[in-house]
Order: sequence, then C-alpha cells, then structure tokens
Amino acid sequence: MSEKISKFFIRIMLLIYIGLLGLGVFLGTFGKLESPSYILAFALALAMLALIWVFRQRLGRLLGRIRLPGPFLTGLVLSLFCLLLNLAWVLYFQIEPTVDFQTFNDTALAIARNERVDMLYIGLFPHILGYSTFLGLMMRLLGESAMLAPVLNVVLTLISGLCIYILCLRWLELKAAAAAFFLWSICPSKLMYNAMVMSEPLYTCLILLFLLLLSLALDRKLHRRLRLLAAIPLGLACGALLLAVNATRPVAVILFVAFFIWALLLRGRQLKELKSWLVLAAFTLSMFGAYSYCDRQWFRWEYLHIFERTSDIPAYNIYVGLNMDSLGSYSEEDMDTLMNYRYQGGAVYAQEQMLEEVKERLSSGEIDFPRLFAAKLAKLMGNDEGGAFYAQAELSPLAFKLSSAVSNVFYYFVVLLSLFGALRLFKKPVFSTVYLAPLYSIGLILAHLIVEVSGRYKYSLIPMLIIMAVFAFGEFETKDMMNAEKD
Repeated sequence: MSEKISKFFIRIMLLIYIGLLGLGVFLGTFGKLESPSYILAFALALAMLALIWVFRQRLGRLLGRIRLPGPFLTGLVLSLFCLLLNLAWVLYFQIEPTVDFQTFNDTALAIARNERVDMLYIGLFPHILGYSTFLGLMMRLLGESAMLAPVLNVVLTLISGLCIYILCLRWLELKAAAAAFFLWSICPSKLMYNAMVMSEPLYTCLILLFLLLLSLALDRKLHRRLRLLAAIPLGLACGALLLAVNATRPVAVILFVAFFIWALLLRGRQLKELKSWLVLAAFTLSMFGAYSYCDRQWFRWEYLHIFERTSDIPAYNIYVGLNMDSLGSYSEEDMDTLMNYRYQGGAVYAQEQMLEEVKERLSSGEIDFPRLFAAKLAKLMGNDEGGAFYAQAELSPLAFKLSSAVSNVFYYFVVLLSLFGALRLFKKPVFSTVYLAPLYSIGLILAHLIVEVSGRYKYSLIPMLIIMAVFAFGEFETKDMMNAEKD
C-alpha cells in the first residue's frame, strides 16, 4: 500500500516537473516569435534528438562495444577532461568583474585585507557576504590574483561534476553516469560563467554535495546498522552544507521542503518500516542540530561585518518580482525605493517598509498575474544564453550570437532528454533520493514566479536537468532501488 501511495505522489510530482519545464521552454521559444533564433535553436536540438532516436539501434550496438575501464578510471579520465577543458577556457577568456560581480570581488578583497566592507548594500543582501567570505579567505591563502575566482570556479565545477557522476553511479549504470559527467563538463553557459566572479558555482557545488551525502545516508546500499551509525555524522555534515548554501544563496528552505516531501511521501515501502524511520530520524535531528549551530556562528560572523541585524524576509525581491513594468526582473526604480528606506533606517527597517510596498502593489489591482508568471517562467527557463549575455562586453557581435546559439541548443537538448527521463520514471517509478533533483527544480522555479527573476538564477538547475536527462537512456532498476540492503 505504501508503494502505491508513493507512486501516486511521485507521478504527480513528475507531471508538475514536466509541465513547468515544458511550459517554460515553450514560452521562451514559440512564445517569442519575434526572436526566431530561439525556435531555430530548439529545432536543432529536436533534430539531434530525432537522429539519435532514428539510429538508436546502431548507436546502441556502437555504445555496446565501448568498454569503459571501470568506475574509478572512468571518473579519473572524465575529471581530467573536465578540469583541462574548463581551465583552458578561463585562461583563454578573461573578463573584468562589473555590477554584482564587482560587489562580490570588492567585498572579498575587503575581507582578505581585514578592511571594512560596504555595509550599506550588503546589509540589505547579506548572502553577498557568503560567497565573498569564501573568496576572501581564499585570497588570504592564495593571493589576490584576478584569476583566482575563475580558477576556483573550475575547481568547484570539477567537484560538482564528481558529485553528479557518483550520484548517477548510485542510481544508474556506469555509461549513464559517464554521460552525465561529460554533459556537465561541456555545458556552454557554465563555461562562460566560470570566467566571472559569481556565487553560482559555489552554492551549486554545495547543493550537489548535500544531495550526495543525503544519498549515502538514506539510499539503502549499506547494512542497516552501518546506515544508522553513518546517519548522524552525515546528518551533521548535511546541516553544515545547508547553512553554507543559505549563506551563499538563500535557497536552503527549498531543499528543506524537498527533503520533507521526499521523506514523508516518496520513499515507497520504507514508509512502513520502523527501522527506516529510525535512520531517517537520526539523520534529520543531526541535520537540524548542525544547521542551528552553524546558523548561530554565521550570525556572529555576519554581525561582525555588517554591524546590524538583517531581515529574514526578502521583501524587496518579492516587490521586484511583482513589478509589471519590468515583468519581475531588476528595476532601477524599485532599487531607488529600497535605498531611500535604507537611508532612513537600518536594513530591517528597509525590508519592513518594502513589505508594506509589496502589500500595496498586491492590492493595487494592476498586476496581470498570468502575463507576469508567463514572462517570468520564460525568462528563467526559456533559454540559457545568460553566460553569453554577461560576457557580451568581451565578445564580438558574431561571437555573442554563436555563444548564445550553442548555449541554447545544448540547453534545449538537455531539457528534452530531461523530459524523456521524467517520463521513464513516471512509467516505472523507483524509490530513491533521486527525486530531490526534480523537487528542488520545482521549488526553485515556483519561488522565482514570486521573487525577482534572472536567467542566471537557474544555474543550479542545470545539474538537476542533466541528472534527469540520463534517466532517458540509462539503465536503472524498475523496482525498489534501495532494496540492496543486507540485513
């Protein structure tokens, strides 16, 4: 009975995932007929997928002849490929930090030099301090080279790739895991972003590490006693990782919600196993304990640099997200409103006043919610040319168009595969922590229908799309993926 209940909720969740992803791409392509380049890129991606489908038998025989050397050596080769490709790119393509990226860089330099940071702006957006602290500490250790942030991005990309690879090894077979690592390594937008001083590579890496430790703790691959012993240290590590994620980008609440949906609804027959609940309880309590402790320590560090309390309510981001003139994207007018309140009082006061502005905007009757949500969904999920956009100043017009086109073709190809992967899991549900990937994706997409939206905010979704994509062709057990436990 518990398996039937889980399958029911798994299929509902996957339908939501397919609907949001499919609608986002549709609105970003066929909803923008004035920009035919998107439709052309989608058509090329669809043609690539069609060719694979037509020649699937020949490709299957060809891939069947390929003998990978084993998980360790395959991972080592792919790691070297990922490292060399991404390192070569950041050495070749260098870009001066501007706007938000300049804020990260300046704050990191101040931390590295034990100087006072710009409290006025960071007090309103304390997550800036998270990435800047990481980068600033690295500057103390390794120097203040302009290449430090890009090289660190490459290292973070490699760690993320290894996490994707190991996760897929746990859920799928070797060739699918290798394909996932390869797709992540060559992702064009990620290559472009790596040259920039930005927090996305860091918090995405932290999220993937969280998913990996969660899988080690709760996917049934070990003896139950070993899992019970491992649940506590792994829970502590996951709690620390979630705090690090939240300090860098406030999305930990999405991971918490995804975790509890999975734990309470999607675990199949484990829902009626007392010993499984004991492992889950030990892990969850440890995770919350570590998160609470690390949160207190981070609050002290934050206060030492900002010298004031910060608000837990992202009222400004919600206010911008409801702006019909900018369709939920950055608005200079809204920023001026926020800064006016900032000058009148502290960060908490400014966000409290912005919350009143949110209420007024909601009650104004001027918001066309269907149009707003459609525009924001298209902005977030409709294409993946953000890397080229932010690097536009360093690119020739032709290079910009080519970079955008290649990024979009790759993105649409992965999205299509991801939709097929979700359909395979819909048809043959399994019970494992793999569902944290689509659950996090759903949560992040829905959150950005409320708050401010930008194309680069889906950076952390690319690994989730890739993981779901390899389920389109990877071999996986059609029953309980967690029944390998030895009693």
